[in-house]
Amino acid sequence: MVPVHSWQRWPATVALVLAALLVAAPAIAAPAKPYALGLGLNFASGDYGTDTTTRSVRVPLTVDYFPTDRLDFELIVPFLYQSNGNVIASGGMHFRARGGGMMPGSGNTGGSQSGLGDVTLTAGYLLQQETARRPAVRPLLYLKFPTADSDKALGTGEFDLGAGLGVSKWFGPWHTFAEGRYIFQGSNADLGLKDYATLEGEAGYRMSRRFLPSLDLWWSTPPSDATSDQVEARLKGKYWIADDVRLDGYLAKGLTDQTADYGAGVAIFYFF
Repeated sequence: MVPVHSWQRWPATVALVLAALLVAAPAIAAPAKPYALGLGLNFASGDYGTDTTTRSVRVPLTVDYFPTDRLDFELIVPFLYQSNGNVIASGGMHFRARGGGMMPGSGNTGGSQSGLGDVTLTAGYLLQQETARRPAVRPLLYLKFPTADSDKALGTGEFDLGAGLGVSKWFGPWHTFAEGRYIFQGSNADLGLKDYATLEGEAGYRMSRRFLPSLDLWWSTPPSDATSDQVEARLKGKYWIADDVRLDGYLAKGLTDQTADYGAGVAIFYFF
């Protein structure tokens, strides 16, 4: 019998915890609009520390479920396209393998590739609601399924799981947000995968009832042996076309060699 290491049991454990939360949640009153569907289009271009520029397109389908005012689930199913296989896309990140390219036998080393990306599931719980003096506090669990084709460099072929904590607070028309996550990556010797941490901070100003622009800064420790820290700045905007329809957009600029040189994206969400 092949031994099962404790790490390999974690994805199943996290999935069981998320399922238990999902089953138990309807016992509590649900919000007026407990569902949201989103469709996005994201573009990024950069060399990620290699000699080749990789251009990628990501089309994520997002399904949100808010069974209570405190509990939320988000499922993201992305479709990916990238202009070559020298950079690995996984969990919304891009990084190169050891030596700046794919190791022999670990995937395609060039040419455009497309297909289903890694599906992710996130569950959050509003542990503390915002008050005049206290911020909202939301711990979360994260699970990435290896649905992307690793031979096409569209994913790592491994489960990832993680946990995080987010805080947010309004100061009049100003909105502030910060979130940290720690991600445990699956083992893949060819790619030199490492566990990594991310930190995101955002400040926005509500210019009207429907429009909220913001400035976002995102940072990650190296996700593989061949990479360094990744840092990206984004100018973002949220516009409520109607009470149940929201349009999101962003422009991004990478601040390190391991991050895309620039990027942009747009998404529309319908709440019902």
